[in-house]
Amino acid sequence: MSFNSAKTDFNVALAKLFCRLPLSWQLAGGRMLGRLFYWLPNRRRRIAAINIDLCFPDYKDPKALLKANLIATGQGVTEMLAALWFQPKGLSAGTMNRFTFSGFKHLETVLQQGNGCLLLSCHTTSIEWGIRGLNKKLADLNLPVGHMLARQHNNKDLEAHLEQARLGFVEKVIDKKNIRSLLQSIKSGHPVYYAPDQNFSYKVKFAQFFGRPAATTTGTQNLAQKGVKVVPWFCFRTGPSQWHIEILPEMSNLGDVDEAAASAQINQLFEHQIQKHPEQYLWVHRRFKNQPEGYENPYK
Repeated sequence: MSFNSAKTDFNVALAKLFCRLPLSWQLAGGRMLGRLFYWLPNRRRRIAAINIDLCFPDYKDPKALLKANLIATGQGVTEMLAALWFQPKGLSAGTMNRFTFSGFKHLETVLQQGNGCLLLSCHTTSIEWGIRGLNKKLADLNLPVGHMLARQHNNKDLEAHLEQARLGFVEKVIDKKNIRSLLQSIKSGHPVYYAPDQNFSYKVKFAQFFGRPAATTTGTQNLAQKGVKVVPWFCFRTGPSQWHIEILPEMSNLGDVDEAAASAQINQLFEHQIQKHPEQYLWVHRRFKNQPEGYENPYK
């Protein structure tokens, strides 16, 4: 075993040990981590500050928003760990009582008809924890659980640990470039979690996102043209250890418009949701890294 593999195994063992703590303690630790993100100079803090300045130029207190965002991001780290390794035999009734749901009928109707779908969302800081909560609800109702589309991690040892943990609550993890496997999951009646809001460098259209062009994948519209149903969903934190999952009606017209119009429609949907809880979006990501001619990379 190499040193890097041993280091990865050790860090994962620490994460699993951390996830044995009461959930409220884990989340409090995440908020503490977020405060460190804010107070200590670091690359992610700088990226978040740039994004917030770009997207909320008239915000009354951008420093307060930045601090709230980094605290939310810190808690999001521990929520992701909890999604992977907390209560590995299944979320308890007490944990599920921390979730509230609205619009569930939109998804239930699609699945009861025997159809799979894309469960479209953006990277809120609670997205993976929300996936675990929503899949638990689907499983409790004997409905097909969602499979997950995810980017492969460069650290193959860590990727093996992540996939093993995720298979405990999503049943199948799909590489983001494996469209055939994605379509197989949908054809078999499963929803597939899909968050296409990060910076892309191929098969993109530049669509406005908070008033600035953002490289937006055309994959969602291409799948809709193949007849795939697209059902939006979002998970936001409503308290220190409470979450709300909202499921919206199917976006039934995405396959009928061109790529530019579909990309704009998706980004507008994400904007509307993010504006409800702007501190809970993944602003530490370089969303505007790739820009069209005439625009500069704001992170240089």
